[in-house]
Amino acid sequence: MREKGSRYEMEHRLYLTMTVLVTVILLCSLGFTLAMDIARERRALDRRITEAAAYVAELRGVRNMLDAGYPDAEVTEQLEAITEFVSGIDSILIADRKGLRFYQTSRHMAGDMYVYGSEARILKGTAPYITTVDGTGGPLHCAFHGIKNGKGETEGFVMVSVAVSKITGQSRQIMLVYVAMFLAMLLLSILLTGAFFRFQRSTLLGHEPTELLSLYLRQDGVINSLAEGIVSVGPNGKILFANKPAQALLAGREGGLVGKALKEVFPETHFDEVVREGNAVMNQVYVQGDQTLLISELPVNEPDKRPGGVLLILQDRTEALRLSDELSGAHNMMETLRAFNHEFLNKLHIILGYLQTGEIDRAKEFIINSNLVSSQSVRDTANALRVSEVCALVIGKMMHAAESGIRLSLEPGSSLMERDLLMEPREYVTVVGNLLENAIEELKESGEKNGEIRLGIFAKPGVNVISCEDSGRGVNAELLDHIFQRGVSTKGKNHGTGLYLVKQVADKYGGEISVETEPGEGSCFTVSLTALQSAERRKGAE
Repeated sequence: MREKGSRYEMEHRLYLTMTVLVTVILLCSLGFTLAMDIARERRALDRRITEAAAYVAELRGVRNMLDAGYPDAEVTEQLEAITEFVSGIDSILIADRKGLRFYQTSRHMAGDMYVYGSEARILKGTAPYITTVDGTGGPLHCAFHGIKNGKGETEGFVMVSVAVSKITGQSRQIMLVYVAMFLAMLLLSILLTGAFFRFQRSTLLGHEPTELLSLYLRQDGVINSLAEGIVSVGPNGKILFANKPAQALLAGREGGLVGKALKEVFPETHFDEVVREGNAVMNQVYVQGDQTLLISELPVNEPDKRPGGVLLILQDRTEALRLSDELSGAHNMMETLRAFNHEFLNKLHIILGYLQTGEIDRAKEFIINSNLVSSQSVRDTANALRVSEVCALVIGKMMHAAESGIRLSLEPGSSLMERDLLMEPREYVTVVGNLLENAIEELKESGEKNGEIRLGIFAKPGVNVISCEDSGRGVNAELLDHIFQRGVSTKGKNHGTGLYLVKQVADKYGGEISVETEPGEGSCFTVSLTALQSAERRKGAE
């Protein structure tokens, strides 16, 4: 009951506040308009009596009447018509310089002397003016205008007047109209305020504003306490809301996230696709500096099924991936060391065989070549290449190359993780295996001592690059344009398949393969592949 009472108390306070506000606004606006209307009516009245006085003063009959020294019936009739037909005029008075009244609308006063003194200025030749005069029936609002003879001398004056009581009555009528308007508008505003609160209550599903504020604050606290980042994006692609974890995860962005375009913050977004097709895109890997984020994009629809935007859920997987990599690396290292131990025992048997048969020189050469593959290089390879098939292949090729006195090493910075693969593992085995085998055979045939092969595998989210550089003889310029065709090789018959298979894999995934070579200096084969190219090629194949 207490909560319900507080809800109604809040609504009552808002109701009173809006009513007082509307009342003040109405009073201010109507009061200003009323003052303007009364002032406008006063100016219009002053203009009418001034123009009427000027018109009467210029009548020839009025001048002749003053020159003759006695009233004229024709002029009297004309002045009575003016008084009757010009609205707002109560009285017209014509007098000579001595104050003798030749005409006045109240005929019983004609012939009397005008003794109030308000005419003194006009008789001195001043410009026409308006003033208030105390008449016998009360104050009069009067306009004075001089009557001049043929010589330009003032020989009398005209006074056109309106009773002040009449002006006050007109102002009172205007005020009554405005009071009626104020009451009507106030009643209408009260009714509309009540309708507004009823509409608000239905729109807010029966909740009061205080309840919504409390609910918002609780939900805001919950959303900001989540470990996941939440980003709401409108139909126009602009960010509408981002909780604190989202701000922290994307802290590298200058300023806040709200108001920015999603593509500016997250260039790899599938916003257009999600809005257009209404399908969620889950668990996208996005690398930002040292952070690895997992981003899901979910469509948000309006109640009428129209696209309402996209909701992004961001998860920081940096620490989890680091621990996963350590576990994966440890497992991979154990498997590699087992294989290395087995291979080491085999080598000991070979050395023992050479010694037993008396081939000491060959045993020495075998031992020297075996040192080309150190346990450290094996550990480094296992740590960098976390795909077991590729790692085993490369270590095997290292040992195979070492048997021929060739040093095969991994480029610094090389990395291959399961999550970054853009092809099937077997396809990497095909590419890496054939590139290495070609390089080993080239160095064997060239007879170069201390031959060297440098393998680089750089796998990042959305981009994979594989390079293989050898110190051999280089590729003949005549064969360079045909080297990826089946059967074309510098090694004679029964060769020319390896590079053809590499080209087939690159074409299958929309990748590119390039060759840099220089006679006598060696060759470098590079295969590059992007997620966009791979997706487009697979889509085209479908």
